[in-house]
Amino acid sequence: MQRPSSPVGPSIAPAQAPAALPPTSEATPPSAGVAPPVSTAAAPAQHGALIPVPPSGQAEPLIPPRHRRRRIVLIVLLLLAGLGGGGWLFLGQAPLVTLVQPTRGPAIEAVYATGIVEAIDTARAGTTVAGRVIAVPVQEGDVVRAGQVLALLDPRQAQQRLEDARARLDLAEQELARDRALVGTGVRTLQALQRSEAERDRAAAAVTLAARELDEHRIVSPLDGVVMRRDVEPGNTAAAATGLFTVASTKRLRVAADVDERDIAQVRMGARMAIHADAYPAEAFVADVTNIRRQGDTATRTFRVEANLPADTKLFIGMTVDTNIVVAERPDALLLPPASVRHDPPQGGRPGPAYVFRVADGVAHRVPVTLGAIGSTAIEVRDGIGPEDAIVLEPSATLTDGMRVRVRP
Repeated sequence: MQRPSSPVGPSIAPAQAPAALPPTSEATPPSAGVAPPVSTAAAPAQHGALIPVPPSGQAEPLIPPRHRRRRIVLIVLLLLAGLGGGGWLFLGQAPLVTLVQPTRGPAIEAVYATGIVEAIDTARAGTTVAGRVIAVPVQEGDVVRAGQVLALLDPRQAQQRLEDARARLDLAEQELARDRALVGTGVRTLQALQRSEAERDRAAAAVTLAARELDEHRIVSPLDGVVMRRDVEPGNTAAAATGLFTVASTKRLRVAADVDERDIAQVRMGARMAIHADAYPAEAFVADVTNIRRQGDTATRTFRVEANLPADTKLFIGMTVDTNIVVAERPDALLLPPASVRHDPPQGGRPGPAYVFRVADGVAHRVPVTLGAIGSTAIEVRDGIGPEDAIVLEPSATLTDGMRVRVRP
């Protein structure tokens, strides 16, 4: 008898009676990583819900869900550790650093300025009259004495004027003598005698003026020293009131330094000045500040500071020197190697704020510091760290605040 068909979908086999596998002549082992074939029938779930089963040949690897979640969490943790540590923790390494401790020692704070050696006693020699130069018996660099002739102007016209003035004086004196004789006889009046005396005095003054003018045709040295500059040659026409020679004494010299207006407030009278010249690289000359000009140069924004040199100095007039003017001395300062200090970007033409990296418990911390004296081998730290702190020497550009580090032994 034929069984009637069900009015609903395909039949569902009981859970305790799974569908039988199709008969095969030989059992085939399952492929690696692929589940064995299963029936297309669905197994009942709780409350009668159906759970679809993947068709044969498309099954996923059999990884337990809790293991899959554990592997995803591990990957996420590794990625977060790599991003948070700059990649070092992801690789399992922190940057290697060398540590140094601050030391105690003397610190001298100084203001730097360039200067020039010049003579304290210097003068320009010239003439107050105009004339043609007929002789220049000295050269630049010659040692001269006070009153020694440096140049001669053509004196012929001046000599003629002097002779004319002397002739007028002789005539005035003769007139005065005659008037004095006539006054006694009553022929000349007292007023006429007074006029003759005045004429005689004017003539005498003219002689004196002409003699002085003639003397101005001789240009002489105003002091003992060296001819530093000669601005005239024989045959030139010298103008009146023009300096033609510069004479300087080598007995007293000084250094004139141009100090920046930002530093001039720290300079004091009597401060020590260390002087270095390229001609004597292994020597340092010391002098004391003797003068601070109160009016600065608006073009260079500097103030002139002077220091007298000792009489036996080796420096020459005109030498360019580097000077360091001492403004503070501290015998027990906290010092660091210059390679330990870093600066932020420059501000106003000067380095930005200074900072160092202090290491504590394997972590580098950026610490702002206040600097004092700065030298080629050490830098004074006035605030920000202590003598027991461990400071990174030559920190790399990748070192940042809060990064873990490894210390070189």
